[in-house]
Amino acid sequence: MKKMVIVLTVVMLIAGLVLALSYSAFQPRIAANQAQALQESLAALFQGSGKLTFTKLPIDQPTIYVGKSADGKTIGYAVRVSGSGYGGEIQMLIGVSTDLKKISGMQVVENVETPGLGGRITEDWFRKQFVGLNPDKQIDYVKNVKPDPAKNEIEAITGSTISTRAVTTALSKTLQQALPAILKADGVSGNSK
Repeated sequence: MKKMVIVLTVVMLIAGLVLALSYSAFQPRIAANQAQALQESLAALFQGSGKLTFTKLPIDQPTIYVGKSADGKTIGYAVRVSGSGYGGEIQMLIGVSTDLKKISGMQVVENVETPGLGGRITEDWFRKQFVGLNPDKQIDYVKNVKPDPAKNEIEAITGSTISTRAVTTALSKTLQQALPAILKADGVSGNSK
């Protein structure tokens, strides 16, 4: 019995050491891949704007990025959003126009929602519903009726009201914090810089 405990302890120590060394060796590559994925998600919020660069505004919460075109013109703002869904945390990015009057796109960065139900928040038809909505108003969802974009409504995912509610609530709550922060930090006056 004593010999078996010693052997298992040694095997566990070696396995732990190999995992730690592997993580350390691959950490720079992991960080680079995460940064590239973030840049691609940010750029997807402003499709058709050409090559873009994003810099983080110097505020703590929420995390806000300023998107600029190749000629240095501000094309919009991206806000990192986090909410609790049915399966766990949902990480999103929401794009807002330079005048802060329209949502330009929505990307789901991470989620653990149920595939085929809540996981449908990543589908194009769901994400595209947010484009054109007013970021300064509460975003609501409707079921079994056609949504009215003028009322800031989207169509809920059938069978996944919790995930839909998590997305709309998190977006609305975070945008209410982000818009004043953008005005204060970047001095938006309704015109792009």
